[in-house]
Amino acid sequence: MDDHEAKRNKQEKRSILQRLEADEVIIGDGGFVFALEKRGYVKAGPWTPEATVEHPEAVRQLHREFLRAGSDVMQTFTFYASDDKLENRGNTAQATFSGKNINQAACDLAREVADEGNALVAGGICQTPSYLSGKGKEEVQAEFRKQLDVFIENNVDFLICE
Repeated sequence: MDDHEAKRNKQEKRSILQRLEADEVIIGDGGFVFALEKRGYVKAGPWTPEATVEHPEAVRQLHREFLRAGSDVMQTFTFYASDDKLENRGNTAQATFSGKNINQAACDLAREVADEGNALVAGGICQTPSYLSGKGKEEVQAEFRKQLDVFIENNVDFLICE
C-alpha cells in the first residue's frame, strides 16, 4: 500500500454532499461493460450485469483498479439489472438469477472495495421497459422499487439514475 492509499484509508468517510460542499472533485469509476468485454467476461449488449454473480472476481478486480486509479465512488454494476429488463431482452441469466440476486451481488462487491479505501458506493439504476411496454405507473414504480429496496438494505451512499 502506498502513502496515498494509506492516507485514503485513514480519512473519515464523508458523504457525497460533504465532499461537494467542500468543493472537492469527486471521481467515479466506469466503463465496466467494455473493460469486462475486452477481458472476455461479457459480450457488450443489453444483458451484462449478471457478471456480478457469474464472474464476481472480475467485477471486484475492476473496482479495485478504479479505486487504485483514484476513484472516489464505486458504482454498483446494476445497469439493466431489473427483473423486467432481464426478461424483456431474453437474458438467459434471468432463469438462474433474479434482479435482486444481481443487485445484491453488485452492492456487496462495490461495498467491499469501497471499504478498502475511503470511497463511496453509488447504486446505479436505469430505465425500465415496463413503461415502453405500456404498463401503468404502479407497475413501473414497482420495478424501480425492487432495485431501490436492495440499495436501501445495503445502505448505498447515493444513487445514479440514468
